[in-house]
Amino acid sequence: MSRITSKTSKIIVTIAVILAGVFFATAQLSRFAVDASLAQWHDGATGYQQALAQQRATGKPVALYFHTDWCANCKKLREDVLASPIFKQYLNNIIAVKINPEKGYAEKKLADYYGVMGYPTFLMLNASTNRAKPVYRTHNITPKNFVDQCNQALML
Repeated sequence: MSRITSKTSKIIVTIAVILAGVFFATAQLSRFAVDASLAQWHDGATGYQQALAQQRATGKPVALYFHTDWCANCKKLREDVLASPIFKQYLNNIIAVKINPEKGYAEKKLADYYGVMGYPTFLMLNASTNRAKPVYRTHNITPKNFVDQCNQALML
């Protein structure tokens, strides 16, 4: 009887390990897919400088997305809004920059310059005024409403 129990418990442990591996791989692949959706964004302080140069050349507004790796609301915004087809279409009209202030001194200085107090912080820089206007609602929002708020921030 103990032989069957020992064999059964080995099978259960093996199945549990396989399921945990599948779950981990799925979670990593979905994160990679979401992170890949931000691949065309300028990144960090260097990307910020590139975006400003591009803004001067094109006249397009710049979107600044301040985030951290540990921020659950940042992850939700990325997954639900920034990776959506509606927002990806909107990217044709703007220059997007993602900035993680925890990645370096220059990124932290940018967050300080723009008065970032929490995450996520999403700002729009109008090309004509070059003033930063916040998109106030970033939590539990639909992609269309978020795009509308970005456009509204540009008009202020």
